[in-house]
Amino acid sequence: MFALAGTAVAGAAVIAVACARRPKEATPRKRRTSSLTWLLSRSFYEPEDECGDEQQEEHEPEHVRTRRNSHEAVVEGAAKCFAKTGYNAQLVAERAATYEQVRDLPRLPELDYVPSTRYVEAPIEDVLHPLIERAGVILVPGAYFGDEGKGKTVDAIARHPGVTVVARVNSGENAGHTVVADDGHKYDFHLCPSGILTPGKVNVIGPECVMDPVSFMEREISQLQRAVVAYKARLYVGNVHLVCPHHKLLDLIGSWNAPNLSTLMGMGPVHASKASRRGLRLDHLFNHRDGPGGARERLERDLVEYWGALKAKGITEAELLSKAKLNSKVQPHVLGFVEAADKAAYVLDLFDRWIVNNADFPPRADVSFMLRSTVSKGGKVLLEGPQSYFLSNAAEKFWDSGTSACTDVAGLLCAARLNLQAGGPDGKPIKALTINIHKTPGSSRVGSGANPCSFVPQHYFSATNASKDDFEAMQLDWRTVSTEYFGSVQPNGLLKPGVHTNGVGTFDLGVAMAAATCIHPSHREFGVTSGRPRVVGFFDCVAQAEVMQVQGPYTSISAFDRGDDYDEYGVCVAYVYVHPEGKSLVSNGRLFTSGTVIRAGEQLPTQQILAHCQPVIKMVKGWRDTPIFARSAWWTGQKHPVTLPKPVCDLIDIIEHFTNTKVLSIGNGPRADEIIYIRRADGTPTPMAAFSS
Repeated sequence: MFALAGTAVAGAAVIAVACARRPKEATPRKRRTSSLTWLLSRSFYEPEDECGDEQQEEHEPEHVRTRRNSHEAVVEGAAKCFAKTGYNAQLVAERAATYEQVRDLPRLPELDYVPSTRYVEAPIEDVLHPLIERAGVILVPGAYFGDEGKGKTVDAIARHPGVTVVARVNSGENAGHTVVADDGHKYDFHLCPSGILTPGKVNVIGPECVMDPVSFMEREISQLQRAVVAYKARLYVGNVHLVCPHHKLLDLIGSWNAPNLSTLMGMGPVHASKASRRGLRLDHLFNHRDGPGGARERLERDLVEYWGALKAKGITEAELLSKAKLNSKVQPHVLGFVEAADKAAYVLDLFDRWIVNNADFPPRADVSFMLRSTVSKGGKVLLEGPQSYFLSNAAEKFWDSGTSACTDVAGLLCAARLNLQAGGPDGKPIKALTINIHKTPGSSRVGSGANPCSFVPQHYFSATNASKDDFEAMQLDWRTVSTEYFGSVQPNGLLKPGVHTNGVGTFDLGVAMAAATCIHPSHREFGVTSGRPRVVGFFDCVAQAEVMQVQGPYTSISAFDRGDDYDEYGVCVAYVYVHPEGKSLVSNGRLFTSGTVIRAGEQLPTQQILAHCQPVIKMVKGWRDTPIFARSAWWTGQKHPVTLPKPVCDLIDIIEHFTNTKVLSIGNGPRADEIIYIRRADGTPTPMAAFSS
């Protein structure tokens, strides 16, 4: 008996129809519109595209590296995901063996919690604005692993008349998001703050950011120029650290046998240069190039890492150039660096052309001073967080698969150089407001590392090289797959492994669910720039509880309208640790043996333990009959403000109950204004009251 341990296009069209909504067979209901029409007419809000520093090849699981280097027969299309193909066969066997070890887990009390809170739609002026008005600095960080949809909340806050400056204060171009202007034009930004399109706002890029000026000008500023946006009157760049071509090449060298594991944006190497006080900052370009302490000397000292990496790997520059030319992520100016005889001169001439002698480069400023001056005069500053809490280099539990910047709230405040104690008007304290952003259904993660709540292991797409086209070739029916998957959740909250079979083939059930979720018309979980599928899964209350302990309680949850197409959905309320070999592991002094239960609010272990954790799932109903999508017939036909459908309320209640979260709003569509702000229907204290007390 198990012992409980622990304490308290044509192809696209086909799949679009297969994944889209269909009526229940027994009780047909009114639908929004035909499946394909709905897909084609809905203007999607492009998600963010964020990741860690991705991921030196030594971070790959051994079996992934072995399989990639083997000479197995190449499989294509849906066959990549067949249950008996390659890594899939191993996955099916591992799932079955793991389940056998924990199948008798006693039912946890958390599964018997009965949600009862009802939530009512409320005006933004009653929910968000009072919080903003009491704060001097507002922070919008990600609460999971990036790609949570922070842009919509940033846009809503930036439009408040009291907010005068919108700032990006750290990280680099590996954070990305799409901003939709009022005229419907889409802009893909990486370093530009989202407020750049909001008239009357000052936007700044702070000195702790890292910037490849060529990428910045070609990929971001060029968009503003084409749209005739007067960016030079509203965008200022601080003394940023410069991402040089050799930083991006060091990423390629470090992931030589698996370059798709890396963003090739040079994030890890440039932050290493930053930490060791080498390399270039923006100001270095405007002072002397030659002589002691000059830009050339600094750059040549930093290039030692580049030459050393080539030597250590036994790679020639000719081989490097050949490899780089085959990778679409390597930009022309990076290739030019490899070909240049005088590397330092090439880089400095490149930056002279793009920055020093370029009238289109935004004006420079002391951004930290601007931020302090703003709040000291009573203005409000919005800090737009890149990446997320768990991708931060300070996220102890995930530090080896995160980014190189500290992207939690503490890191943002530190990079902003604001004096919370006495930096306000007349030397008064500055009140900081944090609004965390999460996303569900379909909480997602990219990169490598542990992910107890995912439908497939975090390395699955690397192991199989499966892509969007392969998922479409699987011809999955969303209703069938999701019904089978959530139907596999047992009374004790554990997922019973299984397979899904259709006319194409037989797939591991979790693989089918992951693929169907990624290509679902309202999910589309693929990287904006990389195109790689994101690993998706359940809302993770255990992880969210730690985020709330550190930077809670306020959270906005985007993409809630995805639940319109679920009959059932699951929320992870605990983990159970189970090692395939029965080994015990230790994290921060706590011993984890097979069967140890990790509850929301308890000590969160490190990835070494989390890699062997299974989710305990509490089921909730979907709300297919009462779709909250902002332009659905049901939602537009209601008298507003509306009391939210009970299943929507139940999901919010469960999240709040287990994580000490105060949910301020939920997303109900891709457009910037498609957000439902909420309050409790019973009149219990609002987040505003808690913040002002």
